[in-house]
Order: sequence, then structure tokens, then C-alpha cells
Amino acid sequence: QSNSRPPVALVHNLSKEYVLHSLKTSPLVQRYKLDNNNKNATTKNVRLISLAHNPETQIAAYLISNATTQTTPEKNKGKDAALLSREAREYMKKSLTSAFVGYEQAVRKGFIDGYGVCSNGLSLPEGHDMAMSWRDVLECAVDAFVEVKGGDIRPQEKQENHDQQYQRSSLKVIRLPGNILETRGLDVSKEICSFFGSCHEDDDNANEPSSPPSEEGLHSITDDPDDYHAKQRRKLRKSRNILPKSIQVHVTRPLTAYPFGGTGIESNSSPGLSDNSGLSAPPLYLKKNNSDVDDNVTNKDGGGSSIDATHPIRILDYRIESGPLGREPTMAWTNHHYASHGLRPSSYQPILNAVLSHFDAESILEASRTRELTVEERETLDGCKLLRDMIHDLDASLDDMRSFAAHEEYLMNVAVPLIYGSFEGLDEESAGMLQLFFRAHGMAVRMVVARWTRELLLGGWKRRVGVDEKGRADTGDREKDGGAAVDDAVTKDKDQEKKIAKIWKAYGFGDYRGGYDIPEDFTLQDFALRQILEEEAVRGVVVGCSSPEHALEAMRAADASGVDNGNKKK
Repeated sequence: QSNSRPPVALVHNLSKEYVLHSLKTSPLVQRYKLDNNNKNATTKNVRLISLAHNPETQIAAYLISNATTQTTPEKNKGKDAALLSREAREYMKKSLTSAFVGYEQAVRKGFIDGYGVCSNGLSLPEGHDMAMSWRDVLECAVDAFVEVKGGDIRPQEKQENHDQQYQRSSLKVIRLPGNILETRGLDVSKEICSFFGSCHEDDDNANEPSSPPSEEGLHSITDDPDDYHAKQRRKLRKSRNILPKSIQVHVTRPLTAYPFGGTGIESNSSPGLSDNSGLSAPPLYLKKNNSDVDDNVTNKDGGGSSIDATHPIRILDYRIESGPLGREPTMAWTNHHYASHGLRPSSYQPILNAVLSHFDAESILEASRTRELTVEERETLDGCKLLRDMIHDLDASLDDMRSFAAHEEYLMNVAVPLIYGSFEGLDEESAGMLQLFFRAHGMAVRMVVARWTRELLLGGWKRRVGVDEKGRADTGDREKDGGAAVDDAVTKDKDQEKKIAKIWKAYGFGDYRGGYDIPEDFTLQDFALRQILEEEAVRGVVVGCSSPEHALEAMRAADASGVDNGNKKK
């Protein structure tokens, strides 16, 4: 329509002009400057670090704009995917360098103490269209530093005795996704740590790295002198005198694992041009039931059975109502309930039976044997049959549940509209029975989802018997010298391990690493956070907490990991 407004353009802006404008007009920066200008302040309690978010979006923008289509500019027609991919990365680096120039200028003006990058692309495999290299981040930081302040880019061995006279890049932080399923981010953290020779020192206070920096970038007779990666490594090696002495690596979403890094598993889910060497297309056994892979991994319609880019795996145990039937329920973690009562909530089966009985419409069926039913009775009978079928389906698909969020979405988009469409109104008793069922069924879904996630992480590890209150395998035959468990209390199911390895690959989590021996009395979130907190290369873990209880749980995990907050994290 001629009088309609033009569409709003959503732009991912990394220009230095936008970076400086954003910082200048930020209330947080204004407050920060005010506090730092306080002459009575003796110490600086806060360091303000600004992060460029998901610069790999620039790669997607370039590929979308330049992919071969009917509207593609003439200059881009005929280009192959590899060439466009290289051009897209150069476009991203140019944009990121511009942002870093703005950040370096902001540091100079006293707006911030430093800058960094928060990127999902850093944890993607190298062959993925949206993958981003940490070396690209360092190279952009070098180029930005040289543009703003200049720099003496000599080999490190020629400037060791003059280190103090050279200023360094203000790059401080690299933030990327990582968890005990998506382990690529943890591998990248180790690579960065190895490059700098220091995993967690603050560059403001560090004297010498805790270990020598890696020697990557040295000339090799096997290197192609024109190879992009070889040239980049040489450049970074020569730029050590202006790179920071160390980088803080922070891990994000430690309890949320996305198949293929959240880029989707459909072959057309990537904004690029290639099929990502098979990384983005699901194997055939994800598209149909296959006995070689757990049937529960297949993407079948079950109102919560699929794991995808919008319904990731949550590495969590849940709190549910627990306890023997007939007693006042208490709140318990799903792993504790499983150890005491099994996979189903104690109240689930009695409630299921009661609800099915309530909607059996027995009185109407009885009347139909002696007379013709009224229109209202026929509609009620049809509605009851529909509800019973829905409840039977929800119960039958319970063991296929993999995502509680997907289950809730199914209820809102399918189950609830079905109920409203079947009845003009429900009496108070019927509404109460349905509410009771969905409450019990929701707890059962939480149980199944948490248990499946634990099995996926265990990867075949099994405790032959129970686990005692201290998390030890309880064989019933403790040794006399303190009660240690016998060595063979924990075993591994090789067939299960092979099946789990296929699932890891199917979800794009990378190489299977043998699973984790998770004590049954550890919640999944507690175990997962401890594992990451103990990673030497990780300086910080960013946990999303939607309640005070979640924050307290995260703090307890940090305390239990043995991490010294004063020296290392978090």
C-alpha cells in the first residue's frame, strides 16, 4: 500500500561510530566515569568491559546478500561457495576491526577499561558457515591497536627486554558457549590458554606467564607461504608485544546444549551456501526409527520428544513433589526421587486412572442403550472420548519426552486449544481433574527428561548397586579401613556406550569422549557446573539464573569445586 510505512531494517552494527555513540550515551558508562572521577576513591572496585556480540552475524549478512540468486549482482554470479565463504569472513573481520577501533578509542577516553567478544561462532566447528576463529579475534585486535595507537610489531625475541615500554591491546575477554555436551568451546579455551601460556592471570597484575606461550607461527618447511592460516599464525606471533599478556575466557550457557551449536539441523538452516560438510544435515536415523540408535532420539511428533535449535537439551534435574502416596508430598530433586521411588512420581498412576475414569462418560453410555441421546449428550460423549484419547496419547508418549519446554509448547498450542474446542464450558470438578492430571503429568515429564539427559551424559557408565549418602558406590561390603567401595562397583555398558556415541554425533556435539561418571546424588546442574569450573583454561562461567535459588545453587557449585575465587574465578 502506498501509505504504508517502510519495513523496519534490523541491522547488526559493529562500526566504530556506533560503538562510540553507544558508549557515550550509556547511563552505565556515565555512572562509571562519575565514580572513577571521585577524588576520594582510593581504589577502583569495578572494571567495565564492553563486548562485541556475535560478530559472526556479519558472515551471515554477507552470505545472504551475496548468495547466487536471480537478484544477485552481476559481479557475484558464478562464484563458488568456498570463495564467498572466504569473502564473508574478510567482511566480518573488517567489521570487527572497526568495532575494536571504537573500543580502543573508548579506552583512551576513559569510557571503559577494555573490550572483548561474546560469540556463539567461536564454538562451532571450523567447516561451518558461521564458525569464527579465536585467531581472527586476536588479528582484529592487533589491526585495531595499530590503527589507533600504532605499534612496534617485531618478533617477540627482539622485544623481551623492552616489554614495559610497549602499550598493549585492550582486548580482555573472549566469551563463548561451552558445556559438558558441547565441548568444542572448552577445547577452544584450551587453545587460547596455550597460545598465551597463561590461563587465568589478570594481565594488569601478571609479570610472566605461568608457562611459555605456544610457538605456533614459526616457519615450517611444510607450510605453504601463501596459506591464509600460516600467514595469520606468523602475524600473531610477531604481534605478541602488542597483544595482551593473557585473555580471560568466559563460558556461557553451561547448562544448555544446542544441537549443532543452535544453528539448526535442517539442511537449509544455515544462512550460507554449503551443506557444511554434513554438519547441518541430520543423519537418516534421525528422520526415522532405527534400532541402532535409541528410538527416543528420533524427531517424532510427541509434544516434547524432539531436540532442536529451539528446544535444546537442558542439563538439569528438577524439583518435583515426591513421597509415598497417601502422605503429604515433599519437594525433592528428580535424581533423589528416582533413587527412592523410580521413574514415575508416586501420585502419577493413581491420578491418571482417576482422570480417565472421570471422563469415561459411563452414565451417558448406559443411557444410550435404552434411548436416543440428546444433541448435548452426544457432544459431551464425543468430547469425553477426545479427552481420553488425548490423555492416553500423552501417557503413551511419556517415555519419549526429551524437552520440558517443547512439552509445554505442545500443551499451549495443541492440548489446551483442543480442550476449549471440545467443550463450551467445563464444570468445576472436570476442570479440577484436568488440572490435577496436567500437574502430575508435568512432574512425570520432568522425571523422564532429567533421566534421559543423565543417561546421555553417563554414556554407559553404571553403578552396579545404589549410591550411598556420600555419593560412593554402596556395595554392601565396605573395607575395614574407612569404608571405601570396591573398585568394580562402577562398570561400563559397551553397547550403551556405542548407542550414546551415535546420539552425540547425530546432535552435532562432536567426538564422543566416553561419558561422565555422575554420582546419583549429584544434580545434573551441580555436576555440570563443577566440571566446567575446574577447567584450568576457563576464567569465568556465566550462568543464567531466573530465581534467587538458582543463583545460590551456582554459588554452592563454585564453592564445592574447590576454586579459589580470589585467585582464579568466577
